[in-house]
Amino acid sequence: MAPCLSKQQKVVVSLALLCAIETKKQRKKRIWMKQWLKERLTLSHMNLINLLDFDDVRNFLRMDKETFYELLSKVRPFITKKDTNMRPAVSVEERLIATLRFLATGRDYKDLRYSTIISHQLLSKFIPETCWAIYKVLKETINVSSM
Repeated sequence: MAPCLSKQQKVVVSLALLCAIETKKQRKKRIWMKQWLKERLTLSHMNLINLLDFDDVRNFLRMDKETFYELLSKVRPFITKKDTNMRPAVSVEERLIATLRFLATGRDYKDLRYSTIISHQLLSKFIPETCWAIYKVLKETINVSSM
């Protein structure tokens, strides 16, 4: 035999169920990542780099390929990140190229995200890290004078 509830208890249970149903309806699904950012491997500047000739690469990166690969080998240990279960890490090459484009063009992160297909939040995190790594590996080579 089921326990009898008073009229007041029935009202409280009904209101609790109604509130639970309403809050479930009101929750919006959060977007974890925009669709065009998920397509980074196919849309990014890395595909363009592979198609450019010597002069175009020099214009795009403001350095030739040999210098780029030499710099890449020096900064690699400082900017390499591991893949996670959620998503693959941005490659070292993509990090360095995005940083060089930032330094060469002076574009802001929100503008740079469209050509790199990397969110501006992530760009704002790894561009300073990459600049610091470049400084570390080249501080003996470059002379920064104070004004």
